[in-house]
Amino acid sequence: VWRYEECVDFKIPHLCGFRWCWIPNWLPSWCPTSQKDLQAAETRMLRCVSCSFTKHFIPVSNGCQLWTLACGGAGSRGKTPLVLLHGFGGGVGLWVQNLDALSRGRPVFAVDLLGFGQSSRPHFSKDPRRAEDQFVEAVEQWRAKVGLESMILLGHNLGGYLAVSYSIRHPGRVKHVILVEPWGFPERPDSSEADRPVPVWIKALGAVFSPFNPLAGLRLVGPLGPSLVQTFRPDLRRKFTSMFTDNTVSEYIYHLNVQTPRSAASYSENFNSVSMET
Repeated sequence: VWRYEECVDFKIPHLCGFRWCWIPNWLPSWCPTSQKDLQAAETRMLRCVSCSFTKHFIPVSNGCQLWTLACGGAGSRGKTPLVLLHGFGGGVGLWVQNLDALSRGRPVFAVDLLGFGQSSRPHFSKDPRRAEDQFVEAVEQWRAKVGLESMILLGHNLGGYLAVSYSIRHPGRVKHVILVEPWGFPERPDSSEADRPVPVWIKALGAVFSPFNPLAGLRLVGPLGPSLVQTFRPDLRRKFTSMFTDNTVSEYIYHLNVQTPRSAASYSENFNSVSMET
């Protein structure tokens, strides 16, 4: 029996001029996924890793936990640890091509960011600054729990933005910052610059993001989601072709992004408050 537990009110700007509403909370439940499916997909991703590693949850505040993968041989002891922060919609499994090489010289930790992967998915503030605080302070609490005095941060995409934000707030804990295709979210200017015409492509992008969140399409199509990933993101298979010849990567991406969409929703809610740069 399906029942309405929660609804979301949203609108499509610029394009339609009307309001869509009453999207039920049970919508993701018709997607062929579960926490066990995500765990199994991650395990398949990590089978290609040669170095020994451990996986466990690290508790942070408010009852949340960050899913953590740690690897590094005896020869890496005493070296500054490298902490990997994945991009939007990612998880620890997407570092599979890098873990062996990176862990030869130092301890390596890969973390599912708060709201992503197997980490806890709390409600995020609708205020951009407070939402950013939630991400950053979760990383700081994680560092303290793991017992790292200092670390090297490597961030990709959204992880790059958070790596810089963390470094600004906790400079004494960071030896180096490595950015891979980092995102930037400058504040919207208050001057006349804000009144300049917005390019059509940006309006279209906002229209896509505003109704749900950047990952909502996968949930809306339900059982067709896995095929959608394979069809529209063939580049994912090409990037990992040296390790996988089947649908391992696309299945992992799918299960990562059809779980409870708290972090994606936070991104979408704050999209109109900032402008994105790469």
